[in-house]
Amino acid sequence: MSLQKSLGSSAAWMSLAASSMSIVSFVVFIIISRILSPDEIGLVVFAILVVEAGRIIINGGLSISIVQRPEWEEDYAATSFYISCCYGVIVTLIVLFIGVPLTAKLYAPAAASILAVLSIIFMLEAIKVVHDGKLRRDLRFKAIAIRSILSSVISSIIGIYLALHGYGVWALVAQQLSGQLIVTALTIIGANWWPRWQFSLQRAGEAIHMASPMMLAQFINTLCSTLVEFMVGIILGPIALGIYRIAGRALFILQEIIIRPLEQTTIPVLARMENAQARAKATLRILRINSFVILPIFFGTAAIAEEFIALVFGEKWHSSGALMALLALGSTPFALRIQINATLTAEGKSRWVLLNMIATLLTTLIIGYLLIPYGTHYAAIAYVVINYISGAISMVIFQHIFRCGFIPMLNVLWPSHLAASIMLCICLAVKQWLPQTLPAATQLLLLGATGGISYFFLCVVIFRNETRNFLGECLKIMPLKFSPLLLRIQSWARLN
Repeated sequence: MSLQKSLGSSAAWMSLAASSMSIVSFVVFIIISRILSPDEIGLVVFAILVVEAGRIIINGGLSISIVQRPEWEEDYAATSFYISCCYGVIVTLIVLFIGVPLTAKLYAPAAASILAVLSIIFMLEAIKVVHDGKLRRDLRFKAIAIRSILSSVISSIIGIYLALHGYGVWALVAQQLSGQLIVTALTIIGANWWPRWQFSLQRAGEAIHMASPMMLAQFINTLCSTLVEFMVGIILGPIALGIYRIAGRALFILQEIIIRPLEQTTIPVLARMENAQARAKATLRILRINSFVILPIFFGTAAIAEEFIALVFGEKWHSSGALMALLALGSTPFALRIQINATLTAEGKSRWVLLNMIATLLTTLIIGYLLIPYGTHYAAIAYVVINYISGAISMVIFQHIFRCGFIPMLNVLWPSHLAASIMLCICLAVKQWLPQTLPAATQLLLLGATGGISYFFLCVVIFRNETRNFLGECLKIMPLKFSPLLLRIQSWARLN
């Protein structure tokens, strides 16, 4: 199978896994959010944010370093395993003896006890880091997908059962712990590998030297993604964090389904391409596909956000609707930054990834400090501004590293942006004419149909050449089983 087809097949499996996991966890979150108050949701969310940051440190970039090694070397893998376990112990101790007391003092005592229990996740994560890297370097994304789906389904059943039996916030805690335990066990079984009792100082130096910049970059990237929520919680309190989290939850699901699979699969595939020029061209193709698919989804979400929140989560979360609309508009440049960072990683430019993340972190701190104290709406505006600034910075770095001109990137991005923007305006105009007495579900269906039809019309009639290029790129990377469907679409729309 060619690298392009491998990318398409891998992305399809990861999309399936992400879709299944996200949909299941989203259903669980809906059920629990209808039971819990905004204050209780805010308590658990803050602890989970801390855990996610700790996971990055434990991974330490070691999983990616395993993927990037030209050959699988037993002594390097074993050494990396024991380094990862050391990271797990260190992070667990830091969280228990520093993070938990600070959470109790600066945020809420109840969140501190939740964080203490969730710290078990750190060692479970540490054990599977190298095994996960082995699966990814072997392009065994089908095994990763099955692992993810099973863990999501089983842990969600546990979470729902406990929530319905009155366990409150601990239902979410149990879901997190059981999910991590199952993922770790299945990853070790799937990799079919266990380290020998060997540790090489030379290999340790190589692993730390190679992985540390990426670990720092990933940690900063996690901070960039979660810092706004951290600041909302610390500055505005648990209730505000709960409301903000509900607004972003559906968008997070979309990101996991659409954006993350390509990020995870492009690193090993691009890393095996011949040269930087080939990687740059492949990245532009991916960005074209991403923009044509992602933009209408997120812009359309902005149009239906308020109705969606009211229908799915209930009227008590009504204030999250307007926040969701703003957050949706800020999600598209996030996808651009994620993809460019994946390409830089495959190119071995981890220090440039780190520089990009530091710039984004500084932007987040400054914009968040200026806007978040004024309330959750300003926090959502801060998210939008931060993502567009960081997206522009990512484009400048990509152009510098790959000697890619501004015009080629603009040609890839502008048609889908313009089409999605027009679609959004059409949906908002239709929304004003809909009777307010219509049920929320009916409004969602009508607005969704309006968005889909208008975007398709714009692509086929006005942006014909760009759409033809988009379908051509899809045919190059999609698995063969999807080719007949794409060819029929091309023929029906006369875009051959």
